[in-house]
Amino acid sequence: MRAIRRAEVITRARTWSEAPRRYSQDDNDPESGYRLDCSGFVSMVWNLDVPGLTTVELPDLCVQITVDELETGDVMMIGGPGSEGGAGHVILFQSWVNREHTRFWAFEQVPAGTRHHVRELPPSPPYLFYRYEMIQE
Repeated sequence: MRAIRRAEVITRARTWSEAPRRYSQDDNDPESGYRLDCSGFVSMVWNLDVPGLTTVELPDLCVQITVDELETGDVMMIGGPGSEGGAGHVILFQSWVNREHTRFWAFEQVPAGTRHHVRELPPSPPYLFYRYEMIQE
């Protein structure tokens, strides 16, 4: 695990959102070496080892937080045991869009490819909120 600043997380996320990658649970990005699925994307933005972790493994590097504690670079995830294959998903949080904290800017690797978009807060559960243990201001 390596320390990473929140601003660097967003800079790294923009590399894929500005040159969107196709989605694949089987292939790796030829440029970065990371898997082309949602957890490979989050592994890339957190600068984890190539080819990245899965949604089963990512929670092991995190502390669980509340929705009110979300900050840039944190994630919303269906992860841990039972989230293999298409059963899990992870979304990178950038910032809130509204005061009610129901809409936010997200970076996400989905079947349509890399997206940077405003989306609705997903239901909790099944989504839980996490902070990478090595993230810094």
